[in-house]
Amino acid sequence: MKANRMFFFAAMAVFLFSGSSGVLANNVVTSTASKVNHHSLWLGVTTVNDAVGRNEKFSDILRKHHVDELAVKSVMSSDKSSFNPARLKQGTSYKMMCREVGDSTLPPDLMVFHQDELHDVVFHFKGEETEVETQEKKVENVDRLVSGTIEGSLWESLERVNANPELASHMAEIYAYTLNFFKIMRGDKFKILYTEKVVDGESLEIVGIKACLLNYHGKDYYAFNYLDKDGKSKGFFDEEGRSLKMRFLAAPVKYSRISSRYTTHRLHPVTGVVKGHFGTDFAAQTGTPIMSTSDGVVLEACFKVYNGNYVKIKHDKTYTTQYLHMCRIAKGMRPGAHVAQGQVIGYVGSTGLATGPHVCYRFWKNGKQVDPFKEVDAKCMPLAESEKSEFLATVGAFKGKMDGVDFNHSLIVLDTLTVQAPFIGELSAIVPRKTSAE
Repeated sequence: MKANRMFFFAAMAVFLFSGSSGVLANNVVTSTASKVNHHSLWLGVTTVNDAVGRNEKFSDILRKHHVDELAVKSVMSSDKSSFNPARLKQGTSYKMMCREVGDSTLPPDLMVFHQDELHDVVFHFKGEETEVETQEKKVENVDRLVSGTIEGSLWESLERVNANPELASHMAEIYAYTLNFFKIMRGDKFKILYTEKVVDGESLEIVGIKACLLNYHGKDYYAFNYLDKDGKSKGFFDEEGRSLKMRFLAAPVKYSRISSRYTTHRLHPVTGVVKGHFGTDFAAQTGTPIMSTSDGVVLEACFKVYNGNYVKIKHDKTYTTQYLHMCRIAKGMRPGAHVAQGQVIGYVGSTGLATGPHVCYRFWKNGKQVDPFKEVDAKCMPLAESEKSEFLATVGAFKGKMDGVDFNHSLIVLDTLTVQAPFIGELSAIVPRKTSAE
């Protein structure tokens, strides 16, 4: 009996840690992770993989798999703090395991219910003394380096090399101020050095990108995440320490078009007088959110006859911006209020001297109105000289790792760190406990 029990424990261990495939008794390899109502013989242990059906009750699941009534009553009357059988989600997977070989009609010894991405609920069926416990899954932070050539979209290209396609969204944010992602072409190339949270070999989420390279229309664009001494990200910079995030947004509204540019001579559409237009008009639908193009402090937020509803913001000792003709000013906009880049400060309208819904965006440098599209100093935020040497050392290490691989559709594991281990022994948590009859 003792030898049989040890053999069963070993079989259970192989089952738990084998991933989605296992070796059958006749040495045939099969995948069972995605199969429902499929049972296979895992080295002397019968396992049945199933999932919660539509409107299926937990007691019906247990009875369907031949769990005896004493165990069913024990489970249904157990403490609901860690597992509530009344709160089942259709499609949730589970495994029934029995130490008898080849007969799935026998009562199972164990059930592993996959409660969520981080937890399993384990049931040890022993009649009235059935035990229920929650097991935390092992969570690892894995550093990876993925590379490839774009075919279709970046999302599809990442999926093709089995990388988490959410990386595409992160890349779009990193290069939002630098490149037009809608114009990525087939044949463009990428390398991404990143950390992701992994559970049971599956990517749970992207922790962060450390560095990346996008070969866009034949030109290399590097991006490196620079962390301060407290480990807080200060944003992404190129290999020379220039920020990829622009000091000012290119436009105060999304999904708009420029209807009138900055010029010293323009025929005013309302007054019919030729005079300077010292702003840039962005046409958009009434109610479209207007964003502050950079961090700053509100100087004015009010209504004037020609400006209509408007907000004026001081960003530093050099730059000030103004946003005219709003249908309404956002809540909280008052003199002295701090605003962040991208924060909504009002909504597009046609108040004041305007013929249609738009925002007139005005830009001051040292007290003089200028064309924001010609202000080179306003386009990026360089690192301070005191930080640059440390940044360049970091860049050297990351750039060396990326330059060491080609664009050959590869996914490489660089390092693994366990960030959450099961709080109970992995093996003892899933094998049936010894009963008094054994």
